[in-house]
Amino acid sequence: MAIDIALLTSKAILIAVLFLCLSASVSSQGYMGTISTGTGILEPLTVGKNAISTARVGAISMQENLSGSWALDLKGSESRHFELQVLHKGDLIAGLGQMSSALGSQAVSVAGYVSGNSPIVFITGIDRAQTFRVKLSHSGSSLSGEYDFISRDAAPESGTATGQMTLLAPTSSANVLGKGINPSATSGAYVGSATKSIL
Repeated sequence: MAIDIALLTSKAILIAVLFLCLSASVSSQGYMGTISTGTGILEPLTVGKNAISTARVGAISMQENLSGSWALDLKGSESRHFELQVLHKGDLIAGLGQMSSALGSQAVSVAGYVSGNSPIVFITGIDRAQTFRVKLSHSGSSLSGEYDFISRDAAPESGTATGQMTLLAPTSSANVLGKGINPSATSGAYVGSATKSIL
């Protein structure tokens, strides 16, 4: 009977030591997870680690404001030049301008949107029933892409688009919408008041 009690006691001590070792191992590793912001995944955030670590939390808006003057040249079965004044807010684009071609000059309106980093605009003649759909990409102030054209008075056509932008806003308009720190496990998971105000 004394051997059974000694055996049970040694097993209990062994289980307690094993539990303490596992607990210490788990608490030193902490929890490591990623943060999804809706605009991408940020660097991992470690919660529960013994050492102080920092992580940036929040969304970063990298979309450039394309408001300003655009000069576009469309080349297909006919060449056309556009001088446009464009307003870009959020993902919407609107504006007015002039189109010049072999047939003369006419006023046009612009409407469109930005998909990812690519503007897609519809340029419509104010005096004539015709519309150009222009799919663009931009690098710095240069524009390039392709267009389609429909008109009540002419055959449909397509071709290439090139141009230049003179932007009103600075070219780098990245905004950090929120950030915070995870000081340590002793204070718990803390994200920061800047991020709390966004929520």
